[in-house]
Amino acid sequence: MVSRSPFESFQWKSDIFNCESTDIDNFYLLLTQETSRLGMVEKTLGEVSKYSVNLYQAPAAKSGLPSLLICAGFHGEESAGPWGLLHFLSETSPELFERVNLSILPLVNPTGFHRGHRFNKFGENPNRGFVFENGKPKANETSSLEGKLLLEHAQLLIAASRDGILTCHEDVLSQETYVYSFEPSQVPGRFSLDLRDTLGGYFPVAPDGEIDDCPVKEGVIFNHFDTSFEACMVRSGARVGACTETPGLQNFDQRILANSAVMTHFLALCAPLCD
Repeated sequence: MVSRSPFESFQWKSDIFNCESTDIDNFYLLLTQETSRLGMVEKTLGEVSKYSVNLYQAPAAKSGLPSLLICAGFHGEESAGPWGLLHFLSETSPELFERVNLSILPLVNPTGFHRGHRFNKFGENPNRGFVFENGKPKANETSSLEGKLLLEHAQLLIAASRDGILTCHEDVLSQETYVYSFEPSQVPGRFSLDLRDTLGGYFPVAPDGEIDDCPVKEGVIFNHFDTSFEACMVRSGARVGACTETPGLQNFDQRILANSAVMTHFLALCAPLCD
């Protein structure tokens, strides 16, 4: 894989939102509008520089419904995830909360997002340093400021992701899409393959081989446990998990639409509509 500086800047123009991918003020304005319209409850997990890292949840959790967590914006240059989440919210109605206890972390790394940089302003990787020891998640020497904030609220996030977690990432040097997935099985099942196929409707699927030293087969890197947030949440009890990777060398609005679609399909798989 071609290496890049964590402070290399990436920026694209979105015709859907009529702004640049790094326009954080517009992002937060639209996020506030959509979460308010849906009646979602905002909880501030902490501050990073002048920005808040916020969790938004369904207006009232209902017992017996699946609890699902969707996250985006761990890496600042992977901006189609946060914008895709905005697009997903714009097409969502409050009736969704009748079938799922949905929580969202829309922008974990605001300082990186604002600059189009992979890492945060302190040079830390917000998606590493989530260690699982003695049955509990904890920080280590590689944990970022954002990661420590998430770990301070680990029990809240574990409960929010009990039935599934989706984190939306991008591979900014790729033309192809792929999925990291976690299922309690020996081989990828419907959950993994359907998410891959959703992305495959927008982009070519990565061929068999290796990506970042991980074996990829039919567009899926399966049950690869590292110190990422999603792997930690699965270790902590999430029933299934996925980290989607849209290709940064493809059209930005197409990537936004793909992220929105994979969020919709994640909910359909984990919280199906009742007949």
